Amino acid sequence: MTTSPERLISIESVRVAPLRTTMGSLTPLGESIRREGLHQPICVWKDGTLISGARRLRAHFLLGGSYRNIQAVFVDTLEDAAKRIQADREAGAGDSATLPMQASEMCRMWKLLRLLDEPAALIRADEARRRGVELRRRTVAGERPRGRSKIRTEDYVLATVAPAFGTSGTVAKRLWTIYVTAQGPDGTPPNKVRQAREAMAAIDAGQSSISANYAALVGGTTAPAPLQHRAYAAPTPSAPAARQMTAWMKAVPQLEGLTAGLVELGPPNPELTWDQVGAVHARLAVVRRELDKMIRQMKESNKS
Repeated sequence: MTTSPERLISIESVRVAPLRTTMGSLTPLGESIRREGLHQPICVWKDGTLISGARRLRAHFLLGGSYRNIQAVFVDTLEDAAKRIQADREAGAGDSATLPMQASEMCRMWKLLRLLDEPAALIRADEARRRGVELRRRTVAGERPRGRSKIRTEDYVLATVAPAFGTSGTVAKRLWTIYVTAQGPDGTPPNKVRQAREAMAAIDAGQSSISANYAALVGGTTAPAPLQHRAYAAPTPSAPAARQMTAWMKAVPQLEGLTAGLVELGPPNPELTWDQVGAVHARLAVVRRELDKMIRQMKESNKS
């Protein structure tokens, strides 16, 4: 990660875009900051635009006094911004002071990242054009067979940032389509705009899924059936100590062996596309979060 080192900045110097619909209760977060300090620095774009940490920044503002400054790291690429967002999300997993973003809030963040990424996007487009010209030249010259070129139409921004928000590129594209349609772009039938807005509201409220609403929107069908929420389940009690130790001692060598095998493969081959790597990345991130949660619980149990 090529982010800058942490440094203390004034909270007034940070530019905050209106992304969050609600900040939720900031009391637990404020108490945590007052008692233990800031666990994670906020993330800021090189121009001062806030990328991650709106609630932490607001909590500092409400605390006032000696909390007029906050620890921050600066990023200047879409890739590094995604890494910081994912690191923040993983660090806050299971934290009662963390408020997950709603679907519409994520879309507004993606829109902001598109604007910040525009200079780099122009460079990528120019490089892609140059590669296309060179490939056509080689094809016409007989230096490469015809029919091998594949037009890449995937959304680079969504493919890069979707895993950081805990979703796949495919689901992110579907959500983005609903969000854009809800904004009423020119030429969009009013009934589609209304349907998309109702879909965004239902997704935000957890009443129906992204995929079902997307299928209804592009297929012209009626609204999807509401989600069937599972009944609340109490936290799983700890298994007997002997059983836990036996299972851990059996599983850890297997995990070490699998990890060693993956490491021996080296970094992802440049010939792989993000569509291929991204799906694996998202699944590994889920495994990592579960392992991190277990490690934290072990530490907390040991301290008690």
